[in-house]
Order: sequence, then structure tokens, then C-alpha cells
Amino acid sequence: MNESDLGARLLVRVAVSAAVLLAIFTLTFFLMRAAPGGPFQAMQGMPPEVRANLEHRFGLDLPVAQQYFGLLSGYVTLDFGPSMTFSPGKPVSTILAESFPVSLELGLWALVLAIMLGVTLGTVAGLSPGSAADRSVSAVATIIVSISIIVIAALFRKVFIVDMKLFPPGGFTESAAGRVLPVATLALAYGAIFARLVRGGVASAVSGKTWTAVVGRGVPRRLVVLRYVLPSALIPMLEYLGSVTAGLLTGSFVVETLFEVPGIAVCFVQGAAGRDYTLVSAAIMVYAALLIGLNLVCETLHSMLDPRGKA
Repeated sequence: MNESDLGARLLVRVAVSAAVLLAIFTLTFFLMRAAPGGPFQAMQGMPPEVRANLEHRFGLDLPVAQQYFGLLSGYVTLDFGPSMTFSPGKPVSTILAESFPVSLELGLWALVLAIMLGVTLGTVAGLSPGSAADRSVSAVATIIVSISIIVIAALFRKVFIVDMKLFPPGGFTESAAGRVLPVATLALAYGAIFARLVRGGVASAVSGKTWTAVVGRGVPRRLVVLRYVLPSALIPMLEYLGSVTAGLLTGSFVVETLFEVPGIAVCFVQGAAGRDYTLVSAAIMVYAALLIGLNLVCETLHSMLDPRGKA
């Protein structure tokens, strides 16, 4: 694939991504308002006139079309409106600016460790198919992938926090010790997936004729692995990396909840419980934008790494 073809495909993907984001925004907006109740319906004992004033303050008494286009126009300038129930009156952009860096730090640490773990173990296993190392890595990775991340997080919390008391129950932003278990949980869960994907790619590469021919010419194995094996072996991981990265960077609901991490996932859960339309909508759009953007990046890298795309 030449550069002009790659550029044209990229422009088409960007246009499609914008259309998908608009569809997600529209679907989120109308589904939230179609659900029974509203942001202030669950507040017991609130006089009707007070509820009416609150709805007027947040524009909920306006026609639905006016609410839709008003919120959409704000998104263009990154103005997500005020929070309704999570932190009444506080700009949603401020709430996300405070919580997103926490989820970002958790996700970045976990992603780096997961990639290092997955690529290293997957390469070791794939270079010697059927060996003891291969069987051990494959068995451990399969066990980890088979159990839910909920189980891993709950097990870590029970053993290392409740029983052994080695780590604090929270305090992600206060100390390094508070970061260990949340990061380790995510890194272990996704590192096992990466290891399986990389192992399959490496095993396929070393069983091919190119590997045999290049090694037979006396080229050092390390050089062959770095220049030939890994670029092709990482393609399956890249296909999965976009969605994983978006999920990690926006916070894992389970991990942030169990380890009391004050990230964006907590804002989403509490906002959804309180029917905070603006906060939930913004959290969904942040996740969707990250997911689409990172998938776009990974697809572009896939096109550059895949030998079939260079023809």
C-alpha cells in the first residue's frame, strides 16, 4: 500500500469516526431521557416548585430538540454543561479534568506493564513451540484469561489487603503502595491476553520458510526476531490494542471500585445512579472518542506493519 492510498483510507476513517461519534451522542441522549424518572425524581420530599426550578436551571424544561442541539453545540467547544446531581452546578469538564488524570495514570502504568509482560512471555513461548516454557506460559495465560478480572481484583484485595495487610485499601493518589494492586490487577489480566496473541504470532513466524532461510544464512537469531518476527507477530496484538487501551485509560469499573480509585469510572457509576445526564453523556463520549481514536491509530499501524498492505 503506497502513501497516497494510506492517506485516502485515513481520511475516510476519520469521516466515518466522526459520524459514529455523532450517532453515539444521539443514541446516548435519547436513551437517557427515555428511561423512567429523571435527575431529580429520586429526591424524596422535594417540593414540586423546587424540582421545577431545578429542571429550569438545567434546561430540562426546554423542548427536547433544543436540549439536544444545545448540548451538541457545547461539545464542539468541549463545554459539556454543568453536573446535575453528582456535583450540582459544577462544570462536567472540570469533574472529568480532575478524575481523568487518575484513570489515565492507572491505565498507562497497567498498559506499559501488560505490553512488557505479554510481549516478553509471548516471544519466549513462541520461539520454542511445545517446550516447557511454552506450555507453562500458555497454561498460566489461559488460566488468567479464563477467570474474570473481578475475581483477580477480589482475590488480590482479600489476600494482600484484608488478610496480609500489605497494602492500603485505597489511596491511589496518595502513595505508591496504593497504586500497586490496581495496576498489577489490570496488567496481569491484559498481559495474559497479549502473551497469547504474541505467542501465536511468533510461533507462526518461526515455523515459516523465511525464518528457516534467514537463520540458515547465519543471521543472528536476535536480529531476526527484532526485524522479522516481532513486527509480524505484533499485528494480532495491535488489532486488539485499541479497545484495550481505551478501556484502561478511562478506568476499569471493577478495579476503580474495589480499590477505591477516584477515577472517571466512579464518576460514571455515581452519575448513572443519580441520572446525571450531562456527566454520564460526557463520560460515554470520552470513552467512545478514545476507543475510536485508538482503534484508528492501531489500524494505521497495522496497515504499515502488515506486509500485505505494502504491496
